[in-house]
Amino acid sequence: MSTQPEARRRSRRQETRLWRVPVTRVERVTPHMARVTVQHESLASLAGASTDQNVMLYLYPEDTVLPEPLTLESARGLWAQVRPLTRTYTIRRHDPATNEVDFDFVLHGDAGPASAWASRVQPGDDVIFVGPSPAYQPDPTADWYLLAGDETAIPAISAILAALPQDKRVLAFIEVANAAEEQPLEGVTWLYRDGAPAGQNTVLVDAIRAATLPEGLPEVWMAGERSAMLAVRSHLLDDRGYPRQRVRPTTYWRLGESGN
Repeated sequence: MSTQPEARRRSRRQETRLWRVPVTRVERVTPHMARVTVQHESLASLAGASTDQNVMLYLYPEDTVLPEPLTLESARGLWAQVRPLTRTYTIRRHDPATNEVDFDFVLHGDAGPASAWASRVQPGDDVIFVGPSPAYQPDPTADWYLLAGDETAIPAISAILAALPQDKRVLAFIEVANAAEEQPLEGVTWLYRDGAPAGQNTVLVDAIRAATLPEGLPEVWMAGERSAMLAVRSHLLDDRGYPRQRVRPTTYWRLGESGN
């Protein structure tokens, strides 16, 4: 973890454990985004989600016989026989009053194991995940905030928007396939690829390059495809002159590699 004190701050790590909880709802939020809701009394002990807090999903082959009880220790003990595919996902919503957690999945057919699973999952199926991770804590001394990413970053950006100080200006840019993929998030500038392949365009960096940004020092949080994040980071550091510790890119996926 970076030693930069402000833009890299994270909440304290909570106890890492394994949850095996049932799906209660599956909703198609947009044509290419599915929301999977899980609920169980054990989630009462899940640390409160905020900003980009995430967990590691465990995706086992359908014929896997899992130990009972399934714990982090017993799951690891099974690794000599079978290892689950693992994918990191941000907690979209955590309601401690109802012990519900939402996960949002970008659907792109069977190109990724999590997308394939989310396309088939039904209420009553189990979700197995390990975590949670520490969550990004916005720096309250920033003059303003810049959030940027593609559709894979929507869950985190949604949570961050809710956590930011109400008296500070926030600019958010999200790249999606087209207008049908927009979600009801206040203050977001939606950018459309309109047929351009994801990860093979300059839609995001072009919009930020053309934007009139506020005066003062921002805190920048962004996530998405690696080359897009590097392009935005280069612009903010080299052209805008922002301090390196104020710009925090996160690679969620890489073009040409098997993703979610």
